[in-house]
Amino acid sequence: MVLSDFLHELGLDVVLVDVYGTFREPRGYPVVRRAFGSYDLVAVPVHCGVDYGPVRGPRVTHHALSGALAGGLKEGPLFEVTGVRGKTTTATYLARILEEAGHDPAVSTTDESPVGRPSVTPARVLEVVRDCRPPYVCEVSLGVTPAADWAVFTGAPYDYRIAGGRRSAVRAKVRTIREAVEVGSRVVVESREAVRVGLRGPGVIRVEVGPGRARAPGLSLGWEPFGIDFHDRCFGLAAVVAVLSGLADREDVSAARGRGFVRGRLEPRDGGLVDVHPAVNEETVEYALRVASDRWDRFGVVIGGDSGGYCEEVDAGRVARVLERWVRSGRVVGVEFVGELGRRVRERLRVRVGEVPEGVPVVRVVRKGD
Repeated sequence: MVLSDFLHELGLDVVLVDVYGTFREPRGYPVVRRAFGSYDLVAVPVHCGVDYGPVRGPRVTHHALSGALAGGLKEGPLFEVTGVRGKTTTATYLARILEEAGHDPAVSTTDESPVGRPSVTPARVLEVVRDCRPPYVCEVSLGVTPAADWAVFTGAPYDYRIAGGRRSAVRAKVRTIREAVEVGSRVVVESREAVRVGLRGPGVIRVEVGPGRARAPGLSLGWEPFGIDFHDRCFGLAAVVAVLSGLADREDVSAARGRGFVRGRLEPRDGGLVDVHPAVNEETVEYALRVASDRWDRFGVVIGGDSGGYCEEVDAGRVARVLERWVRSGRVVGVEFVGELGRRVRERLRVRVGEVPEGVPVVRVVRKGD
């Protein structure tokens, strides 16, 4: 809707295809369930797996179209952050560093927005640069737009399917990054992730990140380690892009570190870890337990949730298989099951496991909102 409204305001003939049948507000242009015929341009989200009609014409993604429009509107540096894990955390650390440097960034993430309800669609980038002052820091789902001056790829510890199961999310993200590099964006990515997904070239800046340190060509930064690799990686990527952009320096990085952890999906809390995720599935559970295993030899797990209607979409049997493997390894020494998802996982568990013992660290992996 953001894109169709914007194009309509430019005086173009627009047809909005409401593939999910959820749009109710009248517009000044046609809104249809299926489109037909030939068009000068067909803009389709990269995740779309719904038949939108027999249309003909050159196709572009929403990322490409949003970037083309935003590029003509931005008045200063645009930072975009994408990846599978760590987008919100990295974007928030980046905003903190820029704030310590005296800037007032327009920040758009899953948790906050300067223009309406939080959103991480590529069209939100267009709204931010249209309505706000720079610098802009935007978390973007499924890739970045060509308008980005600086793009951060936070990595992909696992993949997932989009477009009705026909496409890889990681491949879609990497494709948008390559397209952005071709038009001049600079990309900051951890070295091992760059190798794994094949990101290379003069616009790709590879970063070595470790506990309390980050190194890029011509730059070495240090800070007090967070004690959890996830936050050091997110903070390191944010610090490198902030300093390389020329908008911050080492003192700003240190000052931002002094503000403590970003409250995100994965964070230390009460002597354990909390991973609050919109989709508690086998990949997210495996990731959280691997992070925990870097910290402790033995730990307990709380798993489950109810909110958001996602329980029906999660394969509880696959989640149970992940737990079984960790229980058999001796690393997970107790499990507490909560909510409807927890009940379904417990029913499918094929190993015996007791309650979480007193005194061991606990990893809480639950649906967002629980």
